[in-house]
Amino acid sequence: MEKIAIIGLSCLFPDANNPEQFWQNLTEEKDSTSSVTVEEIGVDPAIFYDPIKGKPEKTYFLRGGFIRNFKFDASEYNLPTEFVESLDNTFKWSLYAAKQAIVQSGYWGNRNVLAKCGVILGALSLPTKLSNQLVAPIYRQTIDPAIAELLQDQDFHLSALPTTTKASPYNAMVCGFPAALIAQALSLSSTHFCIDAACSSSFYAMKLASHYLWSRKADLMLAGAISCSDPLFIRMLFSGIQGYPENGISSPLDQASRGLITSEGIGMVVLKRYSDAIRDGDKILATICGNGLSNDGKGKHFLSPNSQGQILAFERAYKEAQLSPQAIDYMECHATGTLLGDTTEFNSIESFFGQHQASPLIGSTKANVGHLLVAAGMVGLAKTILSMSGDVIPATINVNEPLGSEDNIISAKTIVRTPTPWPNAKTKYAALSAFGFGGTNSHLIIEQTKEG
Repeated sequence: MEKIAIIGLSCLFPDANNPEQFWQNLTEEKDSTSSVTVEEIGVDPAIFYDPIKGKPEKTYFLRGGFIRNFKFDASEYNLPTEFVESLDNTFKWSLYAAKQAIVQSGYWGNRNVLAKCGVILGALSLPTKLSNQLVAPIYRQTIDPAIAELLQDQDFHLSALPTTTKASPYNAMVCGFPAALIAQALSLSSTHFCIDAACSSSFYAMKLASHYLWSRKADLMLAGAISCSDPLFIRMLFSGIQGYPENGISSPLDQASRGLITSEGIGMVVLKRYSDAIRDGDKILATICGNGLSNDGKGKHFLSPNSQGQILAFERAYKEAQLSPQAIDYMECHATGTLLGDTTEFNSIESFFGQHQASPLIGSTKANVGHLLVAAGMVGLAKTILSMSGDVIPATINVNEPLGSEDNIISAKTIVRTPTPWPNAKTKYAALSAFGFGGTNSHLIIEQTKEG
């Protein structure tokens, strides 16, 4: 398969409205997670907080990664301003990231090129703030009489949710509409859809986008993923499955870490056939050499990762890239900070890379911004591309007791804990993993070659 060029990159991550801010945060070793506030969930977080995990309708962890102080200009898009303002952040962030990625690619305003550009966006099919606002009156109308009967109080009524804006009915369409809206607002092609491959969605979207380019059904593709579900819903969900750290420590690649930190944000890239990018003189940020996908199949539980499935994704990626694992300088691990997830991933790395006598440097940017769920891969990709361009691998922060494996593929020596010059100056190879609930696995290999 022909390599795919990445010619545009955008992001909206905690504490970073663009790649430049994100890179500055990484080089400053900044922890961009913080405690959830009234602004995020609409009520005092203390109402739902209980430090003892397992309590119904309670969350035992308050930290997260949040988009704050972000200014959105609804007039920048080819849509009625009032309509755009009535949409949830899911749609606003999608429009912003899509435009910024195209601007960086150099094709903003080029109608002929954009008319042949598709968009694939990874997105969770979970409630958002404004979809909840639409559904809440129906919910209240349905259960008010039942609760009143149970309480024997005919005057009982659930209180209404506070609202600051009138929500458009379009906010109910959290599944496919974000991609369609991007296409309409930016005058792109009719190729547009959203996918949900859990935490592997970013690289699944890029794989599908690559197929559209290889088959010449598109000449340019936007691909990425967004995490913008209702923060209270997410907090209840991950408290319910006990994904948060009971000991309060979430530090990927550290022995003390016992859970993850959920976060929000979006990242997008502009993709193009490598030969076309060379022909047109595009600035190539990196090229995709291989992208291996797999699914665990039947396993113990949909929340329990399977090492065999992960290794299959590794094998497919290196076969597609026609590359030895020994060529990889650095690997951005999925490394969420959970004991089960990280142990399984590291066993997979030890098994696969060990048999190839490969021992790349490793790290995880989830220590900086938390786990962006479906958009997790975009955080790792942004970090890796910026690291290649900056000739330095930023430190994985908050690692005090490094994890290790028997053959030292993962060890204190291979975990990047201080800023480290990129091992190869001219041709750099990096690998990135993303693994999701239900056994969706992905492993991406990218390359950057400097001229001269």
